[in-house]
Amino acid sequence: MSTPARVPPPRIAVVAQGDVTDPRTWSGSPAGICSGLRSLGVDVVPIDASPPGGKRWGRLLRRPWTWEASNPLFAGASGVMGDLRVRRAGVDGVVAIGSGYILTSRLPIATFEDETVAQARRQGDSSPLAALSEREASRWRARQQRVYEGSSGCCVGSAWIARSIRGDYGIDPAKIHVVGFGRNLNPVPAERDWSVPRYLFLGVDWELKRGPAVLAAFEAVRQRHPEATLDVAGEHPQLDADGVTGHGRLALGDPGDRAKLAELLARATCLTVPSKREAFGIAYVDAGASGIPSIGTTVGGAPETIGDGGLVVAPGDDEGLVAAMLELADPETAQRIGERALARSALFTWQAVAERLLRVLRPPGVDLTSLAEFIDAR
Repeated sequence: MSTPARVPPPRIAVVAQGDVTDPRTWSGSPAGICSGLRSLGVDVVPIDASPPGGKRWGRLLRRPWTWEASNPLFAGASGVMGDLRVRRAGVDGVVAIGSGYILTSRLPIATFEDETVAQARRQGDSSPLAALSEREASRWRARQQRVYEGSSGCCVGSAWIARSIRGDYGIDPAKIHVVGFGRNLNPVPAERDWSVPRYLFLGVDWELKRGPAVLAAFEAVRQRHPEATLDVAGEHPQLDADGVTGHGRLALGDPGDRAKLAELLARATCLTVPSKREAFGIAYVDAGASGIPSIGTTVGGAPETIGDGGLVVAPGDDEGLVAAMLELADPETAQRIGERALARSALFTWQAVAERLLRVLRPPGVDLTSLAEFIDAR
């Protein structure tokens, strides 16, 4: 009796303009996807689509990251290099991160996006794309259209992005899939003292994340709860207000800084990051996985990320921010909503994201019925 041939694991390329294994590339999302696919037994092939020396020229010219996706020469060269490296890799499918290049391979391709050009341009000065000229933005948007049309499936972080791909780009809704993002940290929910409000602010961009508004609201909260504290991590100014402790920028790639972030989450009772805009908001998922609620923004995908695990406040609604912080200063309320946040965080792991991507790619030998379902886009 012959022994059945062993089916080799699927071989999937993960492509981006940069080192996809580096947690500093694209906020760590490519590295997260790679780790999620590997946890499923996938043979992952990391591919940097950047042309040789391309990123060095960007640094020498002091260009922001948006230059890589908006410059037609760099984008064109990235597409050529990406195609060449995918062809050499001998893979079953491709996860293409971002839209700064076009792959022409006939393999199954799942795009992965956190925001469309059309959305970003509507956000005005709060978007890094605001500095682009109309011509640069139009060229990028046209390329993005071709990327979506040529893919096997458009995978996105939230229904907010899905609506733009459908409405702004006219892509068939059946081709658009909400797969979410994974979390940056894997905290273990800990027993904590809910009797004292302990707010936590995490944000590299102090103004975009509305750090000044959080400081002002915290001062108002302290009038009712003088024992309350606020920990601030990120690119913040000098902080000398009562009850406020600044920790500076903590890098996810540094083990010591990661341990510090986990410590801050373990003792906090509420994450407070009411940004001007938030395409997804991985910090809210990190908070939920730690068992605490979040106060986030109404703009972008954050309301879906937070769900019933917190509260959202419109940018500029300073009274609403104070009210939300006071509501979650109540120990029973904070603990109850924190439990909901913990339950919701199970949707957002890199393994679950990887399973949803495999649903799109449908590689041979994979049982699709065993994979995580797409997130409800309603």
